[in-house]
Amino acid sequence: MGRRILVTVFAGVLAASWMPAAWGQDQETQENQEQAANQITIPEGTEFKLQLHTTINSKTSRPGDRVLTTLLDPVSVEDLNVLPKGVRIDGHIGEVKAAGRRGKGGYLTIVFDSLEMPNGEKVAILGSLTEVFSSETGGDPNVGPEGELKGKGPSRKKQAAIVLIPTAAGAAGGVGPGIAAAAAATAVAILVPRGHEAELSAGSLIGMRLDRDVTLNLPPSASAPK
Repeated sequence: MGRRILVTVFAGVLAASWMPAAWGQDQETQENQEQAANQITIPEGTEFKLQLHTTINSKTSRPGDRVLTTLLDPVSVEDLNVLPKGVRIDGHIGEVKAAGRRGKGGYLTIVFDSLEMPNGEKVAILGSLTEVFSSETGGDPNVGPEGELKGKGPSRKKQAAIVLIPTAAGAAGGVGPGIAAAAAATAVAILVPRGHEAELSAGSLIGMRLDRDVTLNLPPSASAPK
């Protein structure tokens, strides 16, 4: 009889010690499930429309300089509003090279690296420039296939005019075509001005492409249909 009582008591002690651990595991599992339910992934390739708040220029900007933007249009995934208008999306200058002589335009790249959720949480991202919708400088900036912002060189009309100057002078002086051609090449090398800098002023509207998936923790209110 006494042995049965001891066994029963021992089993009760084991059960009592196991129950808090099991309850803790159940609670952790439930919390993980709730967290997963409030997470959503914005897939690679999603495009954002942004307003630039930093003036960038291939002559004055340096690698690592911060670039500040805000989201212009909300971003939705699976019929959920995940990023509202006005969200801060920032980056930094990557490669940069100033315009050079012989008409070589400058170029620079922007690496978008963070976004700030409405609750203040900062999330690491990776994004690149895709296009310029409008430029405050009134120019026509060119975005290359790798996301580089490129400045243009002198117009063909201007280069042609420079080439024609020594050619015409050679013809007037009776020099041969070989000398005229050499003079034209020399003029192009010396007289063609530097290309244009790659430049965007604060206020310009630009496009960004997400270059890798990013997972966000959403508040319950974000689950409402758009």
